[in-house]
Amino acid sequence: PALVVLVALLLGSSALAVADPEERRDDRPTAAPSAMALAGQSSDLWFCLGPTTALDGVDHRVVEMASISAGPTDGRVIVVDDRGRAVERAFRLDAGDRLEIRPGRFVPGSAFAAVTVEVPGGAVVVGQRVEGDGVDQRPCLTRTSDTWLVPWSTTARPGNRAWVLLHNPFRAAAVADLRFVGDIGRRETLDSQGVVVPGRSMVAYDVTERIADSAVVSATVDVRVGHVVVARLQASDGSGPMGTRGLDLAPGVPDMASRAFVPGVAETGDATDGRTVVVVNTGVEPVEAEVVVRTAEQDHGVEPWRLVLRSGQRHVVDLDDGRLDGLGPFGVEVRTLDGRPVAVSVVQRFGETGGLSVRPAVSVAARGWVVDLGERYGATTDVLAVMNPAIEGIATIEVKVLAGTAPTNVVRSVELSPGTQVSFDLGAGPPVVLAVESTAPVIASVHARAESSATGSIAVAVAGTEARPAASR
Repeated sequence: PALVVLVALLLGSSALAVADPEERRDDRPTAAPSAMALAGQSSDLWFCLGPTTALDGVDHRVVEMASISAGPTDGRVIVVDDRGRAVERAFRLDAGDRLEIRPGRFVPGSAFAAVTVEVPGGAVVVGQRVEGDGVDQRPCLTRTSDTWLVPWSTTARPGNRAWVLLHNPFRAAAVADLRFVGDIGRRETLDSQGVVVPGRSMVAYDVTERIADSAVVSATVDVRVGHVVVARLQASDGSGPMGTRGLDLAPGVPDMASRAFVPGVAETGDATDGRTVVVVNTGVEPVEAEVVVRTAEQDHGVEPWRLVLRSGQRHVVDLDDGRLDGLGPFGVEVRTLDGRPVAVSVVQRFGETGGLSVRPAVSVAARGWVVDLGERYGATTDVLAVMNPAIEGIATIEVKVLAGTAPTNVVRSVELSPGTQVSFDLGAGPPVVLAVESTAPVIASVHARAESSATGSIAVAVAGTEARPAASR
């Protein structure tokens, strides 16, 4: 009897034990930040956070829905602001059509607004476009989470403003703690703890006022109660010390990983500040990591950048130290050598002509991706890049047209060796929705460059085809 009691106590203590935070992260769902269902499979919820034209420096913001369905689609739009107002509207989208929503018209006078788009049956891709001193265009998010990371923003004076945007699409209130890593280490402000985000509303946390004059600010959002959606708005007018100029509305990173990827980093021959990779360690243990370049060739001869990050530290890696001279198109992988997770963003600045593009790295690949090339502005160069993150195994990809006219220069079928990527220069043209299908999980990304602006984003995954790449050797 004594042995039975002892065994029961041991089992009970194991059941009640608190898991290590990094172990809990391994149980997180395998879902891309933006993913959509195909027609008839399930309903989709899209979350679009951002400013309105009431914010100084913002000239235009539109949320655009593009149908890839064979028939009409009915849905619902909910627009909320930072004042607690909520407006609902129903919509119908015919097969192959597009519909634009201008959030500022629903909540006049508000500087920020969040849009939730509900699409029963899927088959509609939702993105948004913001214009001001630059352009940002990328898909909206489909994930909520209780943890978010923002690897990069800048508050260097003058001319740089940054906000962390928190949207609560649910009716119950959420409570979040915000922590920052600036140029002098960890930072917290008196009002960054216990931030209440009321149900069906959003909060715009002004980082510039709280963490002023920092060349790089990273943020962590831990949600005590509920789940939220997080994005970061960066507005830079070029007058700052680094000459950063542009408008960038980047989604937060909903989870960290030991391998993170950004395909298709654009060549920036006219950039003053060039290309950097920001790596953040929010864990309690040091992390050893390396930044690896991925090209169309497995053996490209570029030595990785190696780094060690202490707990709560972030590191900025300069990709323009000469190693990539003459290399051509490439992608980036950040992998940790000890299996501990990090958060990553790739930052590109175009100093002389203007333009800022920040892409948070993703840790989820998929066998299906949807790429919506909506309004293509100015003398745009659109580049579609696809990376095979596998350690071994070839991925055969096919590019198909779901709606619109096929761009030129797209190769229909390509084989990707492990750890390689391919880029397609799509050129200018009318709106089109593409599908990237693959025999193995890959990662698809788009980067667009115009005369005085730049933008880039990871594509939209097809729900149910996602997978996490195997840990590196």
